[in-house]
Amino acid sequence: MIALSHVFGNDLVLEAGTLQTVSGTELTRQSLLRRLLTVAGDYIWQLDYGVGLPLMVGQVIAAEAMESVIRPQVQADAGVDSSQPVTVTVTDEGVGVCRCDVFYVDAASGQQQSLSFSY
Repeated sequence: MIALSHVFGNDLVLEAGTLQTVSGTELTRQSLLRRLLTVAGDYIWQLDYGVGLPLMVGQVIAAEAMESVIRPQVQADAGVDSSQPVTVTVTDEGVGVCRCDVFYVDAASGQQQSLSFSY
């Protein structure tokens, strides 16, 4: 599958006069980031889509609670092999920042992939 490349919070990118596209593992990575940052209920065609990580900014970091809401959303993504385990680790890095590491198996390639970010 090919889609427009769009990293959540950024603009679309022009490449050689056309909109940049993405496929494969990068498409899944962008899709997962969008899913994790979208607030549940904001996507009107699928109200249970999204984790809403931006709403957790400024709250006490509860790693286990965060992991428990992230994991099922990652498994629900079409680009992730839902028959394989998904590992999510949230680490408090101090000063109100936490790191999230997500490990999953890409459905198309069958390869172990990771997505890491701080918020």
